[in-house]
Amino acid sequence: MTNAQTGWQDYRGKAEGVLIHTGSSRHHALPVRSLVDANGQTVQEPNYESGTYGVIQCQEARTRAAAFKARRRYFLFGTRYHGTREEFRGRFFVIGYMRLEKSLEVRKRHSHKWMEQSDSAPPECMEMDACYAFQSSEMNFYALEDCYELTEALMQEWGYKGKITKQMKLTFSEGKLDIILVHFKGKTPCNAAYQEAVRELEASGTEAASASVW
Repeated sequence: MTNAQTGWQDYRGKAEGVLIHTGSSRHHALPVRSLVDANGQTVQEPNYESGTYGVIQCQEARTRAAAFKARRRYFLFGTRYHGTREEFRGRFFVIGYMRLEKSLEVRKRHSHKWMEQSDSAPPECMEMDACYAFQSSEMNFYALEDCYELTEALMQEWGYKGKITKQMKLTFSEGKLDIILVHFKGKTPCNAAYQEAVRELEASGTEAASASVW
């Protein structure tokens, strides 16, 4: 399909990054997304399978809209690890990144989906003028040893204050973004392993019994 047929528009941005917080599964060694949120709702974002963020579900809508408005080029996916590898638990890692290449206005899509499945909370973008999803051919996730750790000491060195929380809306200038991207440049993406981890967790049903941890 062409962009015109699907609605996707080419996206051009500047070399700045936005930190996107993702949940961390308790039940896998990889820092794979939790499959349910704190309300027991299914989580499919970021979508490893399609290389998209924000199409299927309305997650971090205001962060996505702010990135679109500021024409930032990268999402950095970060999580506080809660998986099965005890030595890494509680530490905050950038586990992957997405180079934003195409955008799609999805507010109506999310609203219509919610109206069809109104047993869930309304999407965040219901109160917004627009909601943008993104697509990329360069959306990569990595093994835990290859992830980039954001320690409190490093954050202070970079001019940020306090412990990293989900409420913090962090952006990274070109210089800091380059440090992270160069780190990943020599690593091998584990996208297939992340997709397999999701299939394993779905098949086991263990995620459905526990709330998402951030």
